[in-house]
Amino acid sequence: MEIKKAVGRKPKVTYKTMHRLADAIQHNATINEACRYAGISRSTFFLYMNNEVFAEKMNDARENQKKVFFSFRTYF
Repeated sequence: MEIKKAVGRKPKVTYKTMHRLADAIQHNATINEACRYAGISRSTFFLYMNNEVFAEKMNDARENQKKVFFSFRTYF
């Protein structure tokens, strides 16, 4: 059996891109700022919002904006 090459472009949003978007959104960045940080356009962001995994990750990032994270390290 012969292995065929995949045809078409690579996906614009990879796991690394998705992680960068979520990180930016968690740190109170706007959608424009997060997209610029991740290297994609706003239209690509909203196109991928139809993907269940991507949408869930972005919604989790928005929910985590409201949480306060404390560090218990003490600096002298």
